[in-house]
Amino acid sequence: MRLLPLAVGAAGAGLVAQGLSVPAAWLVGPMLVAILLALARPEARPRIPGWTRRASQAVVGIVIASTFQPAVLPLVAREWFAVGLAVGSTVLLSLGASVVLARFAPLDGRTAALGTLPGAASAMSLLGEPLGADPRLVALMQYGRVVLVVASAAIVARLGAPAPVTAGFAGLEKQGVDPLIQNLWAAYAVAALVAVVGGWVGARLALPAGGLLGPLLLGVALQEARILDLALPAGVPPLAYALIGIHVGLLFDRTSLRRAGGLLPSLLASTLSLMLASAGMGWVFSALTNTDYLTAFLATTPGGIDSIAVMAVGSGADASLVVAVQTMRLLAVVLVGALLDRRWSARR
Repeated sequence: MRLLPLAVGAAGAGLVAQGLSVPAAWLVGPMLVAILLALARPEARPRIPGWTRRASQAVVGIVIASTFQPAVLPLVAREWFAVGLAVGSTVLLSLGASVVLARFAPLDGRTAALGTLPGAASAMSLLGEPLGADPRLVALMQYGRVVLVVASAAIVARLGAPAPVTAGFAGLEKQGVDPLIQNLWAAYAVAALVAVVGGWVGARLALPAGGLLGPLLLGVALQEARILDLALPAGVPPLAYALIGIHVGLLFDRTSLRRAGGLLPSLLASTLSLMLASAGMGWVFSALTNTDYLTAFLATTPGGIDSIAVMAVGSGADASLVVAVQTMRLLAVVLVGALLDRRWSARR
């Protein structure tokens, strides 16, 4: 019965957000309901099976694959300086923020570093305890930033939609070749198979965000081979977005907030500073690549890749470019996390 109030509240919030034309309404609305429920009634916090998040990530991967434009990859390679600048600056800014936090706030360096590295929230949270950091604070910092990034992205998307055509990354079209599989129900079945197999392969290969990237890469390969045009029943993507929002929202609890205590102002200031710096980098990225600002903002913002991918799809931004840049930064963050792991482990 604990699931019923959450399900009803999430559905109602999603409908209201959709009615208000909030970008990624089915992510934002349920996420806010889950946060309120987790903080207001912790005893009523429901247990959401872990497979639902993996399934939701796979659906997001399929959605992005259905709109993905592989021709964006040569353009990313051509604009290597802008992409490298966006990825490198965000990682360096986050590490700088962790040094400042550890210096001026009562927070150890390991917790500060793992909490501020952007884009691999689940991995950083899992690394916390084994490396001697405070896992609850790491999770609070990581997912608190995700919530703030989603909210800021919704505001940016509401203030201005991307230009329909730009000379840089937009205006790429798929080849006009009929796919091998044209029956809609057959396409649904193959999409489900792609989600399952891609998610399994992503996990087996230990890809960062493998539950999303595995189905995305497999789906893109099938589409470009003109096996089929990926399709999902109309209600499936909103359900997946809602489940991702609920999973993020339920990670918050009173214990984490109490443990944070007087650190909250410092953590909030650090997160907002990183977000503002990344938003400024978005302007630079937009100018260097001649792409719209919303796409550049989402590509450079320090959020979780699944949430940002949903926001990109829901706001009309260039999801292909956003996911490409976010994936590169995710790989960079995982690499930095592994280097920190090795360095800290050697000191033990």
